[in-house]
Amino acid sequence: MRRQGHGGPARRRDRLGPEEGAVSVLRRRGVLVLITVLGAFLVVVTASRTWVTGSVDDVVLGATSVSATGAEAASGVVALALVVLAGAIASATAGPRARIVALVLTALAVLAGLASVGRVLLDPDGVLGPIAAAAAGRTGSLETHSNANGWPWAAAVGFALAGAALAGLVRTPKATPGLSSRYEVPGRVATSDWDQLTAGDDPTDVGPEPRT
Repeated sequence: MRRQGHGGPARRRDRLGPEEGAVSVLRRRGVLVLITVLGAFLVVVTASRTWVTGSVDDVVLGATSVSATGAEAASGVVALALVVLAGAIASATAGPRARIVALVLTALAVLAGLASVGRVLLDPDGVLGPIAAAAAGRTGSLETHSNANGWPWAAAVGFALAGAALAGLVRTPKATPGLSSRYEVPGRVATSDWDQLTAGDDPTDVGPEPRT
């Protein structure tokens, strides 16, 4: 009877060829981009919902109820979500330099989105006051008694989800190894065709043919 060693799965992983490793990297990168897209989509959906509700007790207006959607309470949150979406796609498809720029811009958009949502959660009265004044045709801010519901929390989850996936994209290899390694000259770093042309190299040069 043949015994199975404890190193069976490890040996199978070691036997993965460069093509299988490249496919694994692409699959992981695709999953991370999908998570980022879902996070940004969650933010866009929640922005159309009511985030803050409250009441205004004004001498002229009397007791009036007022509410604000996510797009009103946190202006620019939809634009930030779209920046996160575009940045995630660019970071997975662009070249090395453009990828770094896309990752930095996406990270800044995630942080700005979390800060915008956090302001609504921490100070709903301060957010709803100017909105109530504008609805009444007045300038400045009105004193309100308001509360934030669960929708801004959902938007914060969306930004946090996109941020976590972004951190995974940062750790993903910049170049997909294996698919073009058989066509590369030994010792040459794998770059894009544009980078090779900029450096004065011919991207079509595959080096001398191996001797048979």
